[in-house]
Amino acid sequence: MKTSKKLSFPKLENEYLENILRQLVNQHTIIQIFFTRQTSFVFSYLIIHIEKNIDAQELQQNKWVKKVKKRYQIDVYFIYSERLHYRFSLGHPFIEFYCQPSAIIYQNKELENPLIIRRDWKKYKKRFNVFEDHFHHDHDLHLSQVQNLISEGSSNSVFTSYSRLIEYDLEYLEELYSGNRSALLTLDERINNLIEYIPDIQKYFVRNSHSKYYLIDLFVKAKEASINDDEAIYKNEMYEAVGIAEQSLYRLIKERFDQLKKLIKKGLFERHDFVCQIEDKPKDIILGIAIETILNSVEVEQIYLYHQVTDHEKTTYYLMLIAMGASNEKLKLITQSLKSKIGEKYDFVLLSHSRYWIQTSLYQHQSFFSRIIQGKYLTYSSNEYLPEFHWEVPHNPYHADLHFYYKPTKDIALQFFTIVNDTKENYQGLDSLFTLFFMSFCRTYIFIKTYYLSNYLSNQTLWQLCIYADPDIRKYNYLIEQFWTDFFPYLDRHMMLHHKLSKLNKDEVDQMNVIVEKLMSELHNLVIEGRLLLPFEQD
Repeated sequence: MKTSKKLSFPKLENEYLENILRQLVNQHTIIQIFFTRQTSFVFSYLIIHIEKNIDAQELQQNKWVKKVKKRYQIDVYFIYSERLHYRFSLGHPFIEFYCQPSAIIYQNKELENPLIIRRDWKKYKKRFNVFEDHFHHDHDLHLSQVQNLISEGSSNSVFTSYSRLIEYDLEYLEELYSGNRSALLTLDERINNLIEYIPDIQKYFVRNSHSKYYLIDLFVKAKEASINDDEAIYKNEMYEAVGIAEQSLYRLIKERFDQLKKLIKKGLFERHDFVCQIEDKPKDIILGIAIETILNSVEVEQIYLYHQVTDHEKTTYYLMLIAMGASNEKLKLITQSLKSKIGEKYDFVLLSHSRYWIQTSLYQHQSFFSRIIQGKYLTYSSNEYLPEFHWEVPHNPYHADLHFYYKPTKDIALQFFTIVNDTKENYQGLDSLFTLFFMSFCRTYIFIKTYYLSNYLSNQTLWQLCIYADPDIRKYNYLIEQFWTDFFPYLDRHMMLHHKLSKLNKDEVDQMNVIVEKLMSELHNLVIEGRLLLPFEQD
């Protein structure tokens, strides 16, 4: 065998990689090396044709392989001779394109069985069509099985079959983008690996952690239930969401087939420029300041301006953040910061939830979030590859556990009235009770109107959400405006214990009493007169 000292690989334009290849050629039975530079794609490809499978597996695990991929965007793939020739015989489009004679940068003429592709597109076309048709045929069989199971109403079997179909799709995406499949990895790991090649795939799977996905977790639970002969998981509403994710993978496969077909036919690359459809800076100056302040305070994926109202020369912006770590206290600090920057003519109602929390809460809150999370309201997005939600279809909104929110609110009101009507005029703790009632009322009212149970937000934010839920509630604004002191700061002060004697007088208590009476009457009409609770739940 010839020594590697005289070898050079100028096409690589990478001295570090050249040195490694010289060592490989000297120490292992390397038959060929193919290199295809792709300036308009994520990775360039270095395919190393080696004699034995055991050498290919061992070399693929070398640390420098990952280093070259991360640092230089060169994907290195070791493939042993028998597999290379077999895939070539099948008409594998990845091999057909990336192992063309023009891509050869090294060939050991002393070794037998090199791969030399001499056929043109006309000769290869039939094999390409057979290869692609085989994918579609088996895909349709998988899909037909899923549809039959859906009609039978067996949810566990539906999800396990969908799992096999998505696994099948991922195998083809791996084959078409990397030339190899990762059969020993979990579906979560395979999706994460494919993101490097296809950033778009992030759009189709909501994460439940840094490296795991909501739908894949659903598949795992269905499989465990089937193995243990447990009850069905009954997530029929997710069938369409899973179907949308699978169809998205199917579309990516078809696009990759078309892409490779064009590359093989023409032998050149096509440039695909991404056109961002979201303006980096909103035209509204106030909104721009708000977004900049939010981004400097918390890690945000998306911001939606879902409502805006001007009342008495004051404009209120309703913003929903999809973010991590944006606690109620953090939202309060952001709101205070905005007021100090912009002044009192503008107000902000900030909501924030993580993408995973929203996804797992859709069974209860989808009606609320689906009205907000729309393209027309999207004001900021951290990148173009954020996943869309797996919406439940059909979704039948219902007031789950309304009894547990209405009854405490009613009981607090009754307790409030008992203290108010005490002839001794002992109002100790009444201010905290009044605050507790107001918060309970707002959260219950919002839930009834929108199917959204808010966090324990500031009292002003809760009231503003009540107005968003039904503007008619503003008819009670006059009571808030006529309150003997600033209403919302008063409530905020009494959200925690103050161990001191009450200084409330009868006139002040009467004002509080009117508010509780009227708001409780409003809630009674909604819940009891509206028959949202069963008779036994009303007690």
